[in-house]
Amino acid sequence: MNRSGQRGVALITVLLVMALLTLLVASMLRSHQGMLGSIRQQIDASRLLQLANAGERHALLHLKQQAATLLQVTHGGQPWAQTRLLDFEQGQVRLRLEDLSGRFNIAALTARKTLDPVLLERWQRLCHALQIEAPVLEPLAGQRLLDPSQLRALPGVDAQVMARLQPWVVALPSQVGLNVNTALARVLEGLEGVDASVARSVTGKRPEEGYASVQQFLAQPQLVGLGIDSHGLSVTSRWYRLEVRAALEGNLGYLYSDLEIDPNTHQVRVLRRVFSAQPEHMQDE
Repeated sequence: MNRSGQRGVALITVLLVMALLTLLVASMLRSHQGMLGSIRQQIDASRLLQLANAGERHALLHLKQQAATLLQVTHGGQPWAQTRLLDFEQGQVRLRLEDLSGRFNIAALTARKTLDPVLLERWQRLCHALQIEAPVLEPLAGQRLLDPSQLRALPGVDAQVMARLQPWVVALPSQVGLNVNTALARVLEGLEGVDASVARSVTGKRPEEGYASVQQFLAQPQLVGLGIDSHGLSVTSRWYRLEVRAALEGNLGYLYSDLEIDPNTHQVRVLRRVFSAQPEHMQDE
């Protein structure tokens, strides 16, 4: 090979090495940018969680201040039920509380080896109102239910059915009844003789101070004569779900905390926390 040919081969070799180095550098830069993006997302998520935790602490204190009243009667006209917006130095939070006793307590139905007959019929009517076939709960009879997700073990309860049920059911201690002051119309449709129009009428005419007793609730003209059993009904609650929506520089995070008011000390305990980038599926009334 003559000298000019050797120079040509050397030039090609240099160009190939430079091309390989360029590809390696570009790959490293992409990897570095991806790592920086991941770190930035983790930092943003951490800041959102800190902001949400600050909102939770505020909500717990606010709920504790109302505990004495709530343990006597719980209704939607009280301060706890009002959506609140709070501005912090880091960002803004929105606080919303739901009375979990306003949902159907499946743990009360399955607590004994024989399903509670009154609650079983209410369960079937609720499922009918939700336009789903009522899951057969006998396999869960006598078991302690800690979370509605345990229903997934039942035949026919797929993700679609569970998503439909999730906003309307809860697993609380077996003695916890349905709070007629906070239950939505869809849940009240499970009561004996109550159809959709009666349920909507009842929820629309609740007294501002709530029903002081189950007997007062059942004495409403729309309900007299329907044969509603007072079994499993209540007018108070100490179980709540808090939704904290944290907003920070255009980013959103959602903290869900299940709360219990201690009836003796009035302290508010956090039983469960879930932090998510997406809101939970809400009741669709």
